[in-house]
Amino acid sequence: MPSYSAFKIHPQRATNHETHWRNIRRNAHSGKPVKMDRSKIIFETVVGSRAYGTHHAQSDEDIKGIYIEPTASLLTLAKPVEQINDDKGDIVYYSLRRFLDLALSANPNIIELLFMPEECVRRIHPTFQPILDHRQLFITKQAYVSHVRYAQSQIKKAKGQNKWVNNPQPEQAPELMDFCWFVPLQSGHGEAPLRPKSLTDTTIKLAECHASSMEHAPNVFRLYHYGPEAKGVFRGQSIFCEAIPIEHETTHCVGLLIFNEQAYARAIKDHQNYWIWRKHRNEHRWQTQENGQIDYDAKNMMHMFRLMLSAESILQQGLPIVRFDGEPLAFLKNVLAGAFSHEALLQEAETISARLDSLYEESTLPEQPDTARAEELLKSVTHDWESEHAGNHL
Repeated sequence: MPSYSAFKIHPQRATNHETHWRNIRRNAHSGKPVKMDRSKIIFETVVGSRAYGTHHAQSDEDIKGIYIEPTASLLTLAKPVEQINDDKGDIVYYSLRRFLDLALSANPNIIELLFMPEECVRRIHPTFQPILDHRQLFITKQAYVSHVRYAQSQIKKAKGQNKWVNNPQPEQAPELMDFCWFVPLQSGHGEAPLRPKSLTDTTIKLAECHASSMEHAPNVFRLYHYGPEAKGVFRGQSIFCEAIPIEHETTHCVGLLIFNEQAYARAIKDHQNYWIWRKHRNEHRWQTQENGQIDYDAKNMMHMFRLMLSAESILQQGLPIVRFDGEPLAFLKNVLAGAFSHEALLQEAETISARLDSLYEESTLPEQPDTARAEELLKSVTHDWESEHAGNHL
């Protein structure tokens, strides 16, 4: 178990770290700048690929840390700041209270902070040592389940982002008209009756029309032409139904309007998600996919296997794996390099899953962590830090 006899900072990284700190003073909830004394940080470590051993020369350096919330800061009407991060999420600091709350919920990205390789740890205060000493408190069957569920989410994420690579979205957002169809009251010469036409293939101008709902037919509306004095059919992104005078039913009705509102909403969401992904994606990471060299998100698939192997270690050894080496590391790097087909990886995942199911049935790990003990740690660590900094944190 790691033990640190004194507060330490790696001098060779201090300058780079101070640059990071100037860039991350932002409340994760409000988005507003946050003032914070660095003396409140009781733990800080490099995380991500450089901790796992899967990094390469161009890999980013991600940082996570934990800070103390003095008791006095909780006795105000202002909501305590539970998390601070930079805009990209590469640098994240949690309050001790928030950290323990996430650890109790068995968040894999949180639990791993208690098992970091020593060379990754940049800063640790002696008051944090009791939490390291009791890190097994958070190794339960719940931790195993959270690792496996997180791994499964990586598969879904890989599939979703693969869809974006192979089906890029245009810059222009989907338009309402593309999800509307018109059924004329009277068909043209030689045309089959009551056949929906794409609205873009007609001369109908919805701005010159009113609509009323069609009984027993969701997404279908009667359409009435009123000309330039009309209020239009749409209000925002939904159809607004007008009260149509009874005498206009035969004089103004031109046909039926079909609006697939659900499909339009999905298209808008897909478009927004695609361009958010495009804005924040790592171009180098996606080059092999866009060139057709592989048909899946290799990084997400690598994380899936990393989490599954870590879950296996939780069941077998009672601790997660953070730093990989030997054959497991070579396998993860090969996954990251796109050395396997998607089908082969899914088959390997099924093999590991079957192995995990068997181990889970035989596991003697506790079902849940001890919340009361975690609360005791929160109080004692906060008290010890405040005793050391008496008069400096009010």
